Amino acid sequence: MTTNKIKLNIVGTEYSIVSDEPVSYMTELGMQVDKEMREIMQDPRISTAMAAVLVALNNADAVRKAEAAADNLRSQMKGYLDDNARARMESDSTRREIERLREENRKLRERLSM
Repeated sequence: MTTNKIKLNIVGTEYSIVSDEPVSYMTELGMQVDKEMREIMQDPRISTAMAAVLVALNNADAVRKAEAAADNLRSQMKGYLDDNARARMESDSTRREIERLREENRKLRERLSM
């Protein structure tokens, strides 16, 4: 992977970031953080440091909720896969029973036709 050095301007301060992520992605993240901090800093009582902490808390909350949602989806998918496996086993069992009954039916027809 290529290491990229990116300069981001967040609420008037320039940050040099080194990342393996594409420059465009890191620029988008920087713009998002800048926007969120500026929105919070509309309240004149909020300092840059306070805004950074609030944005970090908001993002940590979003990450935790996204992880919980992903865990829930994984759990649901596991349930669906388990249901699918059970349905396949039942289907296979039913097919075998149908074949057994067809064979039994064929043999009974042969006996009757004698």
